[in-house]
Amino acid sequence: MPRADRPDVKLEVIDEQGFAAALRRHRGKVVLVDFWATWCGPCVELFPHTVQLHRRLGDQGLAVISVSLDDPVDDRADVLEFLTHQDATFENFVSRYGAGTKSIEVFEIVDGAVPHFKLYDRHGKLQKTFASGSEGIDPAQIDLAVKALLKNM
Repeated sequence: MPRADRPDVKLEVIDEQGFAAALRRHRGKVVLVDFWATWCGPCVELFPHTVQLHRRLGDQGLAVISVSLDDPVDDRADVLEFLTHQDATFENFVSRYGAGTKSIEVFEIVDGAVPHFKLYDRHGKLQKTFASGSEGIDPAQIDLAVKALLKNM
């Protein structure tokens, strides 16, 4: 449930230029980007971890951006409902291109699947990618990588 002292959950459509601008807005912070979709079971399971990580480390220099690969028109209401239920008060976007290959290309989702995380340092340089692969993504590894970058700030 959203709390009164937290900002409203918002959702905007994004393309490659908007993504680059979002990263620039957070220069000086460590940025974790969570690429996900409501139709992806592992994404839905991992998303609460993303929210909790933001709550724990947001005031220590971590910015979180979520990018849904759901359909930006047909699924927008479902995505916003999910984000609101999760109390995802960080920047939330839905890809202009949905789940197609264009999203995979423009956001450089190297394994072509979600969940997919990218971790950027305070200068906006990509430091680590967490791809779903056959073994899935270990949230503890994301935590360690984020904390290591925050230490170097």
